[in-house]
This record gives sequence, structure tokens and C-alpha cells, in this order.
Amino acid sequence: MSETISFGGLVVPGTYVNVSPEGLIGAAAVSTGNIGIVGSAALTDPETHLFGDFASARTEFGLSDAFSAGTLNLTRALELAYRNGARSVYARSVAAGADVDAYGEAFDEIIKEDVNILIAPELSTEDALSVLGPALETAENAGRDIIAVVGSDEETPTAILAQSPTNDRIVFTAPGVMAFDAGAGEAIPLPGNYSAAAVAGLLSTLAPHQSPTNKVLSGVVRLARRFSYAETIQLLNGRVAVLEQRNGVRVVRGLTTDDGAFRQITTRRITDFAKAGIRKASDPFIGRLNNVRVRKALYGSIDGFLATMLQDEQLTGYQLEVTATRQDEIAGRAQVNAVLRPTFSIDFVAVTMVLE
Repeated sequence: MSETISFGGLVVPGTYVNVSPEGLIGAAAVSTGNIGIVGSAALTDPETHLFGDFASARTEFGLSDAFSAGTLNLTRALELAYRNGARSVYARSVAAGADVDAYGEAFDEIIKEDVNILIAPELSTEDALSVLGPALETAENAGRDIIAVVGSDEETPTAILAQSPTNDRIVFTAPGVMAFDAGAGEAIPLPGNYSAAAVAGLLSTLAPHQSPTNKVLSGVVRLARRFSYAETIQLLNGRVAVLEQRNGVRVVRGLTTDDGAFRQITTRRITDFAKAGIRKASDPFIGRLNNVRVRKALYGSIDGFLATMLQDEQLTGYQLEVTATRQDEIAGRAQVNAVLRPTFSIDFVAVTMVLE
């Protein structure tokens, strides 16, 4: 017998039970570190593949050729990502020499998956920005919050800064890295666009509130070039997530290219995590009754998710209300108002010394 009963339509005597399960609805798990990548490979097919380790990806796509050949670089980029912590990667392959349109079409398919970080290390910086920028916009308009990591293929700070965009969903990194090249049989310098794969691998290991600032790229031993202190300052002021070689290779400061509220990567990722969680907590209520009882259950579902963020130290506090006027009820709307106070990372330690 149905658990949803219309008591006004009962005819046959008996006991009827109406079950209202809304109070048990909670937010589903939210992913934070899934990477999406497109590149050229020896073995291609028109499908998106999900990999949990590099060995599986190498078997699927084949080995990269020598970097000097300029083709078949997907496996090379995947190896950099996995060596630096990547766990779940959605990958699509294109033929060697594929144009920007082919990459754009591939990323249109990638963003349909449960991805959080996009990279296109094989593309030049200019082409990567032209492909990933629209992909991020398309995803956000579809209710999917994704960031991209793009590396600079230039070497001098002035040229790197000339490439840097202004986008709160793009992390821009430099310089290049040294990596083993299977085709050449030795370590070779890779341009900065491949650094994006290493940084994306690191980001995929971090919770939204954990900053990559001062974190070591475990799979990178040396940089292709090193910046001076003055050059590093210049690049940081230009919102470039600079890499330095100091007790390993590490991220100097975790920045997006935004010049506003989302300058810290953590602020962007915490906000995206909250948006995804609130959506997942709210979606099961679509189509249910718009009354006080159900809105209270909706409040409880969202509150439970935000309380978990508070417990995990992603937030320092929040305020929440779920309301609906009579006109909202007629229009089928429930209003959720949330004030979030995200956690920020320590970027500077100011020390005052008093000598006596």
C-alpha cells in the first residue's frame, strides 16, 4: 500500500499510515579533487575514461613519444599529475596534431563528468586559456563549479605576466619543471604548461580549506629555471602561483588570478564546496510540499551539511534561514539565505622582537 495517503479520499474502513520521510533527507557526498584532462595519445577513442592510477591510464593510452617530437603527450601529463597526488582522473584522448576546436569539444564532454579541476598541459598557454575559460563558464552556468590550472610557457616574468588572465576560476603557475622523458631516457626540462599537471595533482590531495601555499610537489625534484626573490615578488603581485626550489619544489603562495574576493584558492574552493553541498541537500526537496514542515526539513538538511563544514574547519561560522512568503508558495519557491564565514590560510607571520 502506498505510504502517501489522501485522507479526504478514504472509503474503506481501516488503518492508513502516511509516512513523511523529509526529516531523514541529508546532503550526499561532494567530490573535491577529481581532475579532467585532454591530450594526444597513441591510442585514441571518443570516450571519457576514469582512472584511479597511472598504470591503468598508460595501458589505455599508450606511451608518450619523445617530448621533442611534440606529439602524444597525454600520458606524460598524466604521469606528472599522478606523481603529485592525483587519484581520480577523467581523461579523453585526441589525435596527434588535433586543433583547438577538437580540444574544446573534448572538454565539453569532460565537464559533464564529476570533475573539479581541469588541465590541458599539452596546449600552449594561449590555447589553454582560450579552451578552458569558456569550459569553466559553461560548467558554472550548468550548476557545476570547476577550477582550471594553466601553466605559462614563457620564461621571463614580464612575458609570463603578459599571459596571466583575470579569472577567479583559473590558477596560473610558473616556471617549468624537470621530468623524466621515457622517449629520451633522461630528465628533460618541460615548459610551465606542464607544471599545471603537477599543481593540479597537489590540489587534488587537499581539502577545500587546505591551501597549497608552502606545500611540496612530491613528484617534482627540480625546476626548469629558478626565479630571483625580486622576480618572485613581481609574479606574486601579478597573481601567479609561483613555484620555488626550497627543500624540494613547493608552491610559494596559492593564488587564483582573481583580483577580488577569490584571490586565495581556498576561498574559491570552500565556496564551490558549499554551493555543491547546498545543491545536493536541496535537490531531493524539489517537488515536495512547500509548507512549514517540509521547509523545516530542508533547513535541517542544509544545516547538517554546513555544520559538517564548520566541524571540518572550512568555516568559522554561518547563519541560515529557509523561508517562503505566500507568494513564494504560489510560485513554488523556497528561499534559502546563507551567510558563510570561510576559513583563511596563514600567508604571513609577523614577528615583533623586544630585546632587554
